[in-house]
Amino acid sequence: MKRLFTRGSTLLAAATIATAGLAIAPGATAGAATPVQKCTKATGTGTISPGLSTTPKDQVIKANMSMTGCTPAAKTGGSGKISVTLKIKQGSCQGLVKGGQTIPIPSATETWKNGKKSTYHLTAKTGTGQNATVATISGTVSTGLFAKKHVTTTLKITTPSAENCTPGHDVKHITLKNTKPWVIS
Repeated sequence: MKRLFTRGSTLLAAATIATAGLAIAPGATAGAATPVQKCTKATGTGTISPGLSTTPKDQVIKANMSMTGCTPAAKTGGSGKISVTLKIKQGSCQGLVKGGQTIPIPSATETWKNGKKSTYHLTAKTGTGQNATVATISGTVSTGLFAKKHVTTTLKITTPSAENCTPGHDVKHITLKNTKPWVIS
């Protein structure tokens, strides 16, 4: 049950983070556009209300992430903070454990160290099997700095061991960490 819960919460976290714009697909590949900004480290936390359990309920996920190692630093100040709020209809542990879900993230806002802002429109895709707690995020910068550019990253989502989807132990907290850089190109 704990593994089921971990996967379920990880998927939800990935979805949440994805909405936060922190989880994204691999960086630029051969032939792809040169990145206008690349952040090597993204970490954060999120809350899930009322909390994932075995009973499906509408959920609200709020996540905040910090990005560092952003280059070229002259454009952003070298770091940024992203905040996102995501709503999931009838979310549950078992619904997320299956993975392979596509979750729209209509808006996430990043405030760069230099005070400039970027607003993102993203989609999170959760993995399956052993990668059910990994979310690939992709989308575009809808307004602000880097408007109309493409965004990609990948996030790993974890939950506290005590929040394991057993009665009285709903998943209410997530931790996010990128496994691939946040790339805007």
